[in-house]
Amino acid sequence: MSNWDVFREIYVKVILSILFVIGAMLLLQSSLNHLKLRALMAEATSSRLQISAAAIESAVVRAESLGFAIDEMSGLQDLIDRVRGRDPSIAQILIVSPIGVPILTAGTEGLLASEREQVLRRVLGSGDSITRLDVGSRLYTGRLLYDSSNAVMGAVILTTPTESFIQKSSLTFHRMTNAYVIIFGAISVLLVPFIIFQFSSVRHAYQALSLDEAASPNNQTAETDALRHAISEGDMAYQTAEREFETLLLTDTPATTETQT
Repeated sequence: MSNWDVFREIYVKVILSILFVIGAMLLLQSSLNHLKLRALMAEATSSRLQISAAAIESAVVRAESLGFAIDEMSGLQDLIDRVRGRDPSIAQILIVSPIGVPILTAGTEGLLASEREQVLRRVLGSGDSITRLDVGSRLYTGRLLYDSSNAVMGAVILTTPTESFIQKSSLTFHRMTNAYVIIFGAISVLLVPFIIFQFSSVRHAYQALSLDEAASPNNQTAETDALRHAISEGDMAYQTAEREFETLLLTDTPATTETQT
């Protein structure tokens, strides 16, 4: 496997790992944004409905200051009918007593049996003057009604289907998702040259190391051959010197014999 094949495999693994992490982060952020958008749209819708609830509360307080009970207030039914007629998103307006008994209703009749206890507990039992409850398919907006002695004399509850703002939330979510896809694509395009540039020094060092390792056997072979050649020349010089020494010995031996005679 060549050096480029090794680094190409490294580049692919690093780039895929980084893209996986970035994609997971964007996916998590997108999911969180979806939940936040629904909560924000529910809050905005509830705040808008509180304007209608405040108008009803104002009429009730004025009539109560004159000594009328809620069920004795003339024109209150017409008022809640007009409020509901001005806002098509309101499915129901319900005025209840402090114990949750319906007094006046506009729109659909009463609360759903499966949600009645939950809604009344949230509106009347929480202690908050303004409440909001999202049960999935419906959004309930509550507002407590106080008499002149600041005692709770009932509550007004407005119901709206959540699909009225879920569509807007989904449209915004799709736009954000498209933006995230564009961001991911831009990061993917810029990431490849960035990784190659960042790892270029490592690649050069690896190539230099590979060249050194490739050259080492050649250097070792040349040094070994030179050493063997030097040893061979040394052996030859030794053998030559030994032969000359033996010749000298043979030459000196007869002369010594004659002298002794």
